[in-house]
Amino acid sequence: MERVWGPVNGFYIAAYAAPAGDGDRWCSYTKVCARPLASYWEGDQVVLKLFAGEYHSSAETALMAAQLVARNAIGRIPPGAVTLLELGLYRASRQLICSVGSAVQHRMA
Repeated sequence: MERVWGPVNGFYIAAYAAPAGDGDRWCSYTKVCARPLASYWEGDQVVLKLFAGEYHSSAETALMAAQLVARNAIGRIPPGAVTLLELGLYRASRQLICSVGSAVQHRMA
């Protein structure tokens, strides 16, 4: 199951929920993108990829957790810190999966 939101402070959020383990729990993933996207799988200009947990009781709960994680990450990105040049360098470095803290430190350095 997936869902897309945006814009949220100029970014777009895509979330994906999948069954985990025996199927009684759900895990969730989220992407923060600089451009609109049609689905979780078609995101362009990915700024962050984040894991939002694996012990959610339903797909809907997993998606909401992913949205909260993404909104929290967006709130920590300094205004104007993400330019198309930075996005290109960030994507080229393959450092897409990272913690929010290191992403913000990377942007502020």
